[in-house]
Amino acid sequence: GAVAFLDRAPGLKVALGPGRSLAADTGLRVGASSPASFSLAHNVASRSEVDAVMAQAERAGARVVKPAQEAFWGGYAGYFQ
Repeated sequence: GAVAFLDRAPGLKVALGPGRSLAADTGLRVGASSPASFSLAHNVASRSEVDAVMAQAERAGARVVKPAQEAFWGGYAGYFQ
């Protein structure tokens, strides 16, 4: 689905898109109280930083939903909750 990006402040963007698209990318189900209903992104400058953020989140108790990997849109991303 389409995503709209809104510039809110220097370095801060809001992205709005259909929950079904996020669910498809994460592998999570869409439901009344699904974690796919809301997502926060943390953008970093390199793949190694993505890997470091993912590892730090996992050490802190997060569950990795989708390990960091090449994204269909050309980036490198992973998901945790």
